[in-house]
Amino acid sequence: MKNNCSIQFSRIPNRLWLSSKKIPRTMKLFTLFFACSLGLAHASESYAQTAIVNVEVQNKTVGEILKEIEKQSDFDFFFDNTLIDLNRRVSVTSRNSDIFKVLEKVFKGTNVKYSVLDKKIVLTTNTDNVQTAQQTTFKVTGKVVDNTGEGVIGATVLEQGTTNGTVTDMDGNFELVVSNKEVTLEISYIGYSKSVVKVKSGVAVTVTLKEDTEVLDEVVVVGYGTQKKANLTGAVSQVSMDKVLGNRPVANVGTALQGAIPGLVVTPKAAPGENTGFNIRGTTSINGGGPLVLIDNVPGDVNLLNPEDIESVSVLKDAASAAIYGARSAFGVVLITTKKAKKGEKMTINYNNTLGWTTSIGRPEQESMDTYFDMWQHAFGDTHYIQSMDMNRWRELYHQYHSGQLQGVEPSGRYMDEGGRPYFLGNTDHAATALTTGFQQTHNVSATGGTEKLTYRLSLGYLNNNGVQKGNKDVYERLNVSSYVSADITDWLTTSLDFRYTKGDRDMPNAGGFNFFGTNYPNYFPTGTMIDDEGKTQYWDNPENLLKLAAVNNTVTKNPRIYSRTSIHPIEGLEMILEYTYDGKEVASHTYNGYYSLMHPQNTSISDPKTSNFGNNRTSVDYNSINAYATYRKSFKDHNLKIMGGFSQETSRTEELKVSRLDMIDPDLPSITGGVGETTANDYYGEYIIRGAYGRINYDYQGKYLLEVNGRYDGSSRFPRNNRYGFFPSFSLGWQVGREKFMKWTENWLNEFKLRASWGEIGNQVLGDKLIHNYAYIAMMDPEKAQWIMNGMRPITLTTPGMVSSNFTWEVAKTTNIGVDLSLFNNRLQTTFEWYQRRTVGMLAPGADFSAEIGAAAPRMNAADLRNRGWEWSISWREQRGDWRYNISFNIYDSKTIIEKYDNAACSLPSDAMPYYEGMTLGERWGYVTDGFYEINDFVPSSDDVKGWQDGVWTLREGITSIQGITVRPGDVKFKNLRDDENSVNRIDPGASTVDNPGDQKIIGNTSARFQFGSSLGFGYKGFDFSMLLQGTGKRDVWLLDQSIYKPFGGVKHGALYKGHSDYWKPRDMNANTVEGWTSVNDNPKYPRIYDNLGNQGSNFRTQTHFLENGAYLRVKNITVGYTFPTAWVSKVGLTKAKIYFSGENLFTFSSLPTGFDPERLSWSYPFYRTLSFGFNLTL
Repeated sequence: MKNNCSIQFSRIPNRLWLSSKKIPRTMKLFTLFFACSLGLAHASESYAQTAIVNVEVQNKTVGEILKEIEKQSDFDFFFDNTLIDLNRRVSVTSRNSDIFKVLEKVFKGTNVKYSVLDKKIVLTTNTDNVQTAQQTTFKVTGKVVDNTGEGVIGATVLEQGTTNGTVTDMDGNFELVVSNKEVTLEISYIGYSKSVVKVKSGVAVTVTLKEDTEVLDEVVVVGYGTQKKANLTGAVSQVSMDKVLGNRPVANVGTALQGAIPGLVVTPKAAPGENTGFNIRGTTSINGGGPLVLIDNVPGDVNLLNPEDIESVSVLKDAASAAIYGARSAFGVVLITTKKAKKGEKMTINYNNTLGWTTSIGRPEQESMDTYFDMWQHAFGDTHYIQSMDMNRWRELYHQYHSGQLQGVEPSGRYMDEGGRPYFLGNTDHAATALTTGFQQTHNVSATGGTEKLTYRLSLGYLNNNGVQKGNKDVYERLNVSSYVSADITDWLTTSLDFRYTKGDRDMPNAGGFNFFGTNYPNYFPTGTMIDDEGKTQYWDNPENLLKLAAVNNTVTKNPRIYSRTSIHPIEGLEMILEYTYDGKEVASHTYNGYYSLMHPQNTSISDPKTSNFGNNRTSVDYNSINAYATYRKSFKDHNLKIMGGFSQETSRTEELKVSRLDMIDPDLPSITGGVGETTANDYYGEYIIRGAYGRINYDYQGKYLLEVNGRYDGSSRFPRNNRYGFFPSFSLGWQVGREKFMKWTENWLNEFKLRASWGEIGNQVLGDKLIHNYAYIAMMDPEKAQWIMNGMRPITLTTPGMVSSNFTWEVAKTTNIGVDLSLFNNRLQTTFEWYQRRTVGMLAPGADFSAEIGAAAPRMNAADLRNRGWEWSISWREQRGDWRYNISFNIYDSKTIIEKYDNAACSLPSDAMPYYEGMTLGERWGYVTDGFYEINDFVPSSDDVKGWQDGVWTLREGITSIQGITVRPGDVKFKNLRDDENSVNRIDPGASTVDNPGDQKIIGNTSARFQFGSSLGFGYKGFDFSMLLQGTGKRDVWLLDQSIYKPFGGVKHGALYKGHSDYWKPRDMNANTVEGWTSVNDNPKYPRIYDNLGNQGSNFRTQTHFLENGAYLRVKNITVGYTFPTAWVSKVGLTKAKIYFSGENLFTFSSLPTGFDPERLSWSYPFYRTLSFGFNLTL
């Protein structure tokens, strides 16, 4: 509150602050949010009753006391200073009292009344005094309406330069006592542009608010420039990094983007410092590849980038938007724009941090030891494979030990009986004991500012991620430093320089030939150490001991990057840009496989490697890029034209040196010179050059009819000399239907209705591993040691060169895209739908099958085509009502890819040797249709004339389907007979394993992820905010039998049993040799029989419908709660902003997969983890 401020509020019921005709009645989905906000007025009054202040003053003015109350609370006072005597002096003593009690003492004996509206206390007097005061002051009246003439409720009306104001009533009317006869008013309302008007006392005014076009005028980063979102004709999605990152405890950009953009699929990784992967709109080529990732228009390693340094991320999905990048953009483009500074911005310093604790999620859980005892005996008998332990005796000792009745058990859990036979009585979750609570911290500080001629930004970021494995051997540290400066040298010349340096330091334990996450560690495996027969201490074989003994591999990555940009404006409408980038990358890695041994319970020592091995590897990459382009803009009448053209060249040179040596002298100080064994050295040199010219034309008429034409002529050194160049065009059209005259009836609720269509071609030059994709047209011969002896040594020779093709060229992706953009209800509701088709023609694949006599594989040629079709949909709603605000968004994406051409003349079913055939849908899974289990009544019983199952002869009854090559038994999996021919009648077999003759196989599912979605929800009240992110997959068929953790005992005697394995086909008493004895204990079990040494596994676990799992899932990726302190509080300590927040990452996962299988990885390895964190953000 300030002296001489005059603020007068119309006596509007509280409900007027909280309701609005501007909310369409059809938006029933959001009724709940409005209903919740109806309690706002009551909540505000309740706050006033609970807000405690201390006022102890003697002979102070009313104005001074009101100021003191404002300092101690979140309330502001509003009043007409012609009615309230601020100079009246009073004395008040009130300790720890609510505001109402203090006000009663201040205004005792006066006719002042007070009421609460939100966090505002309005002071008024009786009506007579108001009318008397108004006769001696200036009053303005008017009405605020929207573009349809409807009154706007709750619009704010302020006298410019003061805090004197009011709000409009239910009809949009207002009246305000002002300081002069003529004043300027500022009228504002959410979703509309602020209106500034001059008014006269006594003259009613009508003010029409215009819809805020900020959303439509939003600038989107595209190839070599920017465009207004309203003028986009291609498929481009852009997000602000601050919005998707928020205060989440994430270490890399990919994790923050997961689920945020439809069509962008992020492959998460769990281990500290492990790189995430990106995919845009599904498979583009059978040769793999990912999108082009550009940092400020130049390729870079996004995993080394600090997320806090990113301004926005644009994803270019179709040819119309990506073709400008030509050869590198067949898989789409991810454009990352880093944070810069603004002109005239005062210097601000920001510091934020996050401290988080991580715990593993999705650990596999084993069955109980009693279940293990039972199942082992059912499968293998009464004698265990480990030192011939008697299973019945083992069970007895186990229960004695765990009930405290057995002495003499070693700390490891081993017990030696009176005959010297060991029994292992422990019950340890080995997957858990090797893990612990990890810790992650981030610290970021930045300074930003500028004048009218100079802008700058400096930043420093530090990340430390100490993983969840015990021993502090899985640690990643990253240091990011950046410095940006831009200067206007003249009115027509601007230049900027951006320098960045990143250092990543990653440690990971090296298990050698062992596996920290091996699943064949039953709970009875001993812990700790033991003393062998020679008196030496030996470590038992388990994951925790593996970690203790493991050496550490270290990788240090250094990435200096310099980016300069010069902009010249010689004439109006013309801008010429020159960009240069140097990106260096040095990777130094040290690997050490130290010799160590572990004691297996079988009383055998196992070791790997047989001798120690140290490796010292160095890789350096020097990348240089130059872009020179110019843009010319011209408008005449209703026509708008923009033309851009340019040239680019990029070169990259890679050098690698790998040196290793055996037999370290000192295992604690491994080095090349510290070894005495054989030394091996390998090196590699590679380089490529890409050169291209590109251009783009944008035209629109009246902002309604949009046209864009792109083209790029690219050349790449990765192709033979006569096939290096290709031209890649694209065309796109847009129609702003909502701006047509015949759509005028929608203008009060429809902000944008745009149709888009595009077509284009993009080349692909990423054709495989680095040797192939750089020199695929050159026959390679590698040196190797010969397989013969000469003069007592193996001489050096060369490998046989493979066959190459001299006329292959670009794979070409042809993309068609159709899109619809809608924005409604003053841009609060926005939705976009995209349909696309992408055909990749001329994919490199083996051109023909060569006979073995040739001695070489067929060279790769442009011999395969595929088609990818899909769609995307996104929708969002945002709203703010007073101090309440909320937003909700949802996006979903789906695609399917079909092979249209591939040289598989026999149409063989997919296999490692022949993975594709024409007409194949990628991800399809062929297999058998499960038809339950064989039961005892399926077999011929014994009789006087026939030997049957009672005699151990397992002959199927007539009409029961048999399986080729398998003598089935009760409890084996039965399959449906789908086809018969002259060679196979009522028998399960694979036929010729071709599409035309697949035997009894069919397509039973598809392992591709379908209907991938993401959703966000946020709401806030004043300084409080809450956000939640969801992400998942709607449909996916998953085959897990290639993982040992999936099936009982892992399919071997020494395996473990995990939750769910006990649900197997188990006869009641097969020794009884009766029908009842051979009847299964459980109906419809998950797994087949295990008796007779896991008999017939090959048949029982063949690919089939029964073991096809549902891979759909929903994951609560993040929940964050934050509070921003009032400016009045933090300004007292010199800050402009202060916020504290609490966050949880990977909090919950809803999935039907078995224990140990994360739906995003489908195996048990370094675990994904849940992070609980807190932090604060300070700005001064």
